[in-house]
Amino acid sequence: MEKKSNELGNLIRETRERLGLSQRQLAKATNTNNAEISRLEAGKRQKPNVLVLKSIAEVLNLSLVDLMKLAGYSDYEINFGRDASDNRSVRDYQLALKDYQRFYFDVLDDIDTRRNNALECKNICADLIDKIEHPEFYNEEISREEILKELKELFRLLRPNLEKFDKSKYPRYDAALLGKRNMLK
Repeated sequence: MEKKSNELGNLIRETRERLGLSQRQLAKATNTNNAEISRLEAGKRQKPNVLVLKSIAEVLNLSLVDLMKLAGYSDYEINFGRDASDNRSVRDYQLALKDYQRFYFDVLDDIDTRRNNALECKNICADLIDKIEHPEFYNEEISREEILKELKELFRLLRPNLEKFDKSKYPRYDAALLGKRNMLK
């Protein structure tokens, strides 16, 4: 059997060291033994128990999903267990929240841009109507070329308002975070 890379162990070790924790401190905080932490970091434990990974994820503020992937758990094991929400750490929830927050502000920016475009179009239309209905205030009638120029500007301003919202900005859907009952809605 081919030896797997030790990305999981390296991530745990680097994060633990960055936080200034010893293996013994991490073991105590995760309610596991020092030897297990040592085996994980050395790459001798290839697919540790999910509960051990979850404890490590919580203490080191890492994504349990990422740890499970690095440990070799399949997408099925990560996303469709008895209760897939058990396979999420606080960090996973934080990342999802950040993703939804980014999406929320992107939508607000998009709405604001579309509203500003619509207001500018309204102003152009009001000016056109005024120039057509009351040429005496402008000392001349509006020319066909001027009307065409204003209509082309309206079309340019309206084009982005007709486009769909960029789907690449949608947050990632994670059924485990939302719960099974919400999947049917």
